Amino acid sequence: MAVTQLTQRQNKIIQLLKAESPMTGETLATKLNISLATIRADLRLLTTIGILDARPKVGYAYQGENLLQMDSQKFFQTTIAAILLPPTEIKLTTSMEEAVTKLFLADVGSLYVLDDDGALVGLISRKDLLRASFTNRDTTLPASIVMTRMPNVITVTADTSIIAASKLLLKHNVDSLPVVQNAGDTHVIGKITKNRIFKYLIETLVP
Repeated sequence: MAVTQLTQRQNKIIQLLKAESPMTGETLATKLNISLATIRADLRLLTTIGILDARPKVGYAYQGENLLQMDSQKFFQTTIAAILLPPTEIKLTTSMEEAVTKLFLADVGSLYVLDDDGALVGLISRKDLLRASFTNRDTTLPASIVMTRMPNVITVTADTSIIAASKLLLKHNVDSLPVVQNAGDTHVIGKITKNRIFKYLIETLVP
């Protein structure tokens, strides 16, 4: 896989481990002057695609960039259209209790809030509902009071590349992105998640 296809931070991680391996995630985070939580997704990706090797109780080690027997350029430019997941949606009037129930029954990290016309008006994450449960005991209130409202929700279209969607997920530190029909549209046709991309990576890269 060509390093130029990775993010600047991922390239920096590789360079640090080329110079000194193994190194723990905590040490890498310190050298980069960022938190461990911030680079976990980067380390997971680099390990999944074979550039890094994760060694229990030791840390991460660089093991090369020519281990993948595939056309990585073609892979990362593939669009997310083929790996979309169905969205989990609620209405503006859905209560906190109903939203929590739906979140856990569907086993998802985010709920998309739609108005009466079916337009996306906001997003509620698992963290949003968890915080709300500590600050407000009235579960009959509409869950939409804790949502991130449009236009602050980052959306993508089905023709977005896997690498572009991955960068947005990492940049905004979110678990999923709503997929809309067209840029600027509010009609949700699916979603793309970190886990779905990692699953696709594994299914594609591992024999």
